[in-house]
Amino acid sequence: MPTIYKPQKRQKKSDNYYDIERRKIYNSDRWRRLRAWKFACNPLCETCLKENKTTLAEDIHHITSFMSTDDPVQRVFLAYDYDNLMSLCKKCHQAVHNKKGSRT
Repeated sequence: MPTIYKPQKRQKKSDNYYDIERRKIYNSDRWRRLRAWKFACNPLCETCLKENKTTLAEDIHHITSFMSTDDPVQRVFLAYDYDNLMSLCKKCHQAVHNKKGSRT
């Protein structure tokens, strides 16, 4: 029986530097405390509130992505800056990310 060549799978995206750096932030106790504080202060979706809707926030979104810079000091500043965060419902959070993707 002939051997069938199967190309090797590429490394998973989670193995790359970008994801490793992101996980460092999102898995930190500092992020978990900040996220909880943001939910406590702003439990409703900030985008829905602008449209006079009352929707419970489920996600915390970075307005300016902390991964948008290669500078480690700036990255940490953006990641943990309370003023760089928005409380969003799942629908609005997905809409924000879909909008960003369509610009590139």
